[in-house]
Amino acid sequence: ARHRCLLDQEARTMFASVQLSSYSKASHGWFFWNWADAHGTDWDWQRSYGEGAMSVPSLPLPSWDGIGVDPLEEELDPSPQDTVIHYGDGIFLRAFHGRHIDVGGGPRVCARWADRGDWQRFVVCASANQKTGRRVGRHQAVSDGDVICLRAHNGHFVSVSERGEVVERPKAVRDSSADLILHVEGSTQLHHRNTVFLRSRSTSCTLAVDGSGKDVGVRACWNDCGEWQRFVAEKACSRRERPARTSQPGKTVALLRKRSAESMSSTPCTPPKVRRVATPLRLVGDNEESLAPKRLDFEHGPQAAEAPHETGP
Repeated sequence: ARHRCLLDQEARTMFASVQLSSYSKASHGWFFWNWADAHGTDWDWQRSYGEGAMSVPSLPLPSWDGIGVDPLEEELDPSPQDTVIHYGDGIFLRAFHGRHIDVGGGPRVCARWADRGDWQRFVVCASANQKTGRRVGRHQAVSDGDVICLRAHNGHFVSVSERGEVVERPKAVRDSSADLILHVEGSTQLHHRNTVFLRSRSTSCTLAVDGSGKDVGVRACWNDCGEWQRFVAEKACSRRERPARTSQPGKTVALLRKRSAESMSSTPCTPPKVRRVATPLRLVGDNEESLAPKRLDFEHGPQAAEAPHETGP
């Protein structure tokens, strides 16, 4: 959301509002807001409070029944003007756990991060072995049932081996192992944020991620179309199509900015810093003798440390 229509401070404010509303109904989680480290304002309660992130009232989020596109996601990350995905367009494939398929650092195709960078970007190419009865060319819309190929940033293609491993292969050895049959859920054409399933043409198995979290690699071992095989296709916008920060915000973002402006009109006071004083505990035994370890004198040895201090007459 940050690289689209929200500033960093606005993202922290929205996150704080939702978390404070949730934690008001539960006791766990409060320690997070009292923890501070050297990773910036996101991990510093006092700095977040000082910039006003904690002073915005709870935000009413748009309702969602879990079916289709989350309306809050559309507000935070607006869709491109042209949502249809064509051959030659770049896409990102997001798995059910929020991480995107990536190529880089090895022959295996993995799903390691939620980033949308060069390693996660794939270009949709038409297969040379496609036999759908229609001519497919560049800039033509991708449709349900098409046989496609995914070209990574390094020019390699996503391929499926006979053992079910999803790997990257150079263009020189491109064969039917790189052919993927596309199934678009609920649509005849592929649009931004459509749910898709990719089935290998050579093995008839569907690409999937490991839902148990034990393996970050992508595999194609089953012909199921379940949660592990479900991907969301996100169209990679060009710089011209990318929405600016000053674009028309959604209702939630507009309300966030309004309440932030109202709360910042009265500058919040900075909470006093707590001074930590190390007060050692005095442990005593049954005979009232102190159980604290004796102080050691490293210059004269332990025996010198145990000698009694001289007292005045």
